[in-house]
Amino acid sequence: MKRFLAFSLLLAALGTPGLACSASAQTVIDGSDKKASPFVKNTLKTLTKRFPDTHPFFRAITTHPNAEKKQVVCGEISLSSSKTPEPDSFMLFGAAEGDNPPIVYEPREIPASIDSREVNMWINHGADLADLEEMGCVPEGSYRQYGDKLNQVLQNKKHSATR
Repeated sequence: MKRFLAFSLLLAALGTPGLACSASAQTVIDGSDKKASPFVKNTLKTLTKRFPDTHPFFRAITTHPNAEKKQVVCGEISLSSSKTPEPDSFMLFGAAEGDNPPIVYEPREIPASIDSREVNMWINHGADLADLEEMGCVPEGSYRQYGDKLNQVLQNKKHSATR
């Protein structure tokens, strides 16, 4: 018993993460995680850990295979501090088995005018939408609509600058 106690204290002093367990609970408000695979559960845990300052809420979780026959999970996540998050607080997310970490896309309205210093940010923001479209988490053509609207705003800026 003394050895176990000494070993435990030694590990705690070294900062072993195994002993410092952090609670990472997630709430699926519509029950769409019923019969979730280990991959889906792991994806939800990963997203929960990505936002440690909030208690995420999930909904509309679906799965389907991709072209490589790997599982893809899609859904919506809210980082709202409310116990009942507003519908417009949810963001789209998706992950493919064996791929990079889950992608979270926050839909934002493209402003009528974009500062030239913000153009790259808006292009990168659209890349997340393109990835979700490729995974099958958003309707086909979503990225094209986003790109067309962004190009229209940038063209208007270009025409305004030449006047």
